[in-house]
Amino acid sequence: MKKTLLFLCLTYSGINLLFAQDQNGIQAGGAKRMNIQGTYLGFAIPKSDDLELLPMMTPVVSKNESKDESALKLLKEEKMKEKEAAIQAGLDEESTTAQKTRGLDPTLIVGYNALGNQGTPSDNSCAVNKSGQLIAVVNSSIRTYNTGTGAGIGSIVGLQNFFSSISNGSLLSTNTCDPKVIFDPQADRFIVFAQTCEGNSSSSQLLLAFSKTSNPADGFYFYQFSGNQSAAVGTNVWFDYPKIGVSNHDVFVTGNLFTNNFDYEQSVIYQIDKTKCYAGQSLAAADASLWYNIANSPFTMVPMTNGQGGGYGNNMFLVSTDQTLFGTNLAIYEITNAVQNNPQIIDQYVTIPSAPSPADGIQQGTNVDLQIGDNRGMDGFYLNGTIHYVFHSDAGSGYSGVNYSRLKKNGSNWQLQNNKVIKITGKDCAFPAIASMGWTNTDQSALIHFLCSSNSDYPGMRAVFVNDNFQESNPIMVKAGTGYASVFPQGGVTRWGDYSGASRELNASVPTVWVFGMYGNTNNTWTNHFAKISKGAWPTDVEDIQQNTDSKVEVFPNPIEDVYSIQLDLPESGKIEIDLYDMNGRFVRHVYASQISKGNNLFSFNKGPLANGQYVLQFKLNNQPFKNEKISVTGR
Repeated sequence: MKKTLLFLCLTYSGINLLFAQDQNGIQAGGAKRMNIQGTYLGFAIPKSDDLELLPMMTPVVSKNESKDESALKLLKEEKMKEKEAAIQAGLDEESTTAQKTRGLDPTLIVGYNALGNQGTPSDNSCAVNKSGQLIAVVNSSIRTYNTGTGAGIGSIVGLQNFFSSISNGSLLSTNTCDPKVIFDPQADRFIVFAQTCEGNSSSSQLLLAFSKTSNPADGFYFYQFSGNQSAAVGTNVWFDYPKIGVSNHDVFVTGNLFTNNFDYEQSVIYQIDKTKCYAGQSLAAADASLWYNIANSPFTMVPMTNGQGGGYGNNMFLVSTDQTLFGTNLAIYEITNAVQNNPQIIDQYVTIPSAPSPADGIQQGTNVDLQIGDNRGMDGFYLNGTIHYVFHSDAGSGYSGVNYSRLKKNGSNWQLQNNKVIKITGKDCAFPAIASMGWTNTDQSALIHFLCSSNSDYPGMRAVFVNDNFQESNPIMVKAGTGYASVFPQGGVTRWGDYSGASRELNASVPTVWVFGMYGNTNNTWTNHFAKISKGAWPTDVEDIQQNTDSKVEVFPNPIEDVYSIQLDLPESGKIEIDLYDMNGRFVRHVYASQISKGNNLFSFNKGPLANGQYVLQFKLNNQPFKNEKISVTGR
């Protein structure tokens, strides 16, 4: 019997704050919340099971169920007819004139194949720490790599064996899947996630591993949570398709719940005290909560972790594409506090251009299509008041493109700042991952990685850079496919992706992102591949990246031979900092730092032993960058 709920809805500045409670629930805002019990399994350093010596594995391990499979199937059939008509009309040929903004293209530095044994789809996820160690994880296995050489550190460990290292029989299934890994720069630790994948409530579990130090070789603390919180949702369910993020205090895991008849029930959020998990402590009931009966019935909520080195408080923003297959809204949620401090949940809808689910993908050399799925949220991050959010949707003629939104907080309201569909004519672009690629924490530039295939291409990996002004680069090839993929096709469709990975390298001298995906190989299966992508020089429009238009900067003479002057006209007093970088973004030296008054200020400097060449002066006022100015040093 369903419990009777009392709802009170308050609307303030377009934001809904709903309260719901019953005799067992906790008042929680636009959702219900209940304390749940997590189990600490112990500490272990997982040992290799020599997976690289085994033959290629190809079980279909993850479900990736949609909210309404029947409606999605009908929509995809219509979208595929549009795609076939475009091909017949010759509209699928890639345009040679659709060049994007010149000078924005990122640089592929290096790439390596990884984790050759896998299930299908791969479900690629990666994270890199500050010491150049990258954890790559797919449906079958996990391994740490040296980003400097691409060499594996230690051996490959099977995903199931990784989580059963000290479980002592507590795992309810030997089938683990849907892995995720993130690096938490505040704690300097990794978090690895997987779930059991039987598609049944009796064995549904969430598995989490927290690294003891920043070095994965030092071992992990392991925890387990039930994916079948039937006491909350009122029926037996199983957990599917996770997303993961961290606030200053907690880790958040989201997922979709299905009944044993594969009917969609609802989406939920697990909020867990990460500080206790990093210490390997047992959890009390108050240390973990489940959010359920969430307002507006979201599907696949993406937590927005800070995109660079820091957090943004004990709150967490989450975004979901709305529940229809036509995706005309984004639902934005905020959990307001740490798990033990009576958090509330606030929700708001923001309208975007219609974003229907696309047709399945096509590939060269075969009639087997690539399963793209629906228009659920894929990835995102938060940085300095802006949310970045990506998923794939119809890009025209049934082809898939990357739907990218930037959302800006204006007072208490979220507003759509920019939206675009990144597309390549005649190609399917799907399963995007996004990472910050800005020079500073006020630079909203981002790198988007995605999988790509077409009638004239084998499935491969590509990437696009979008700068602070929302200008898009040309797509670069990260890894071209060498053959089509046909792994356990069903009804002429094989699994493709589910998601890919992207992780910012936090202490790189230039903005650098590591991406992780897969490409079709000559055996008609998948090969996993991770790659390093950088912005190799300051943006060509560096003089225009100015956060405060009231601040004026003039450097003269420029070019500089010996002595030069800097005139600053500032709207407020404060601490001014001037730093010098080379054109590859490497720090050269501090030029000046002091408290100054608002208005006109004039300083003179000697170039000293500075070598001839081009440089960038970066100006900060009260720790906020507001101007980058190119200079040339010529000497005499």
